[in-house]
Amino acid sequence: MADAVAEKVIATLATVKRIPVENITMNTNLQEMGIDSLDVFTLLFELENAFKISIPDDDVRSIKTVNDIVEGVKKILAASPPDPSVGSASPAV
Repeated sequence: MADAVAEKVIATLATVKRIPVENITMNTNLQEMGIDSLDVFTLLFELENAFKISIPDDDVRSIKTVNDIVEGVKKILAASPPDPSVGSASPAV
């Protein structure tokens, strides 16, 4: 898997649910994995910390698959300004 965002999302999900990364694909349905509301909050908290983002509550309602999470995180990352403390080559002005 060449997608760094997808890898991080899947690794985080595997940690939250305590299952092997190999058991999770982009098409994995969260409900079929046994993700309950507490797991969703835990997962969102972990993803927000991992990616240094804030995930709006409205976006959470439409999440059904791992791919939905990955696309949502990518959308938030694309919309947010780059964090100068995360390896930026240019000095902050």
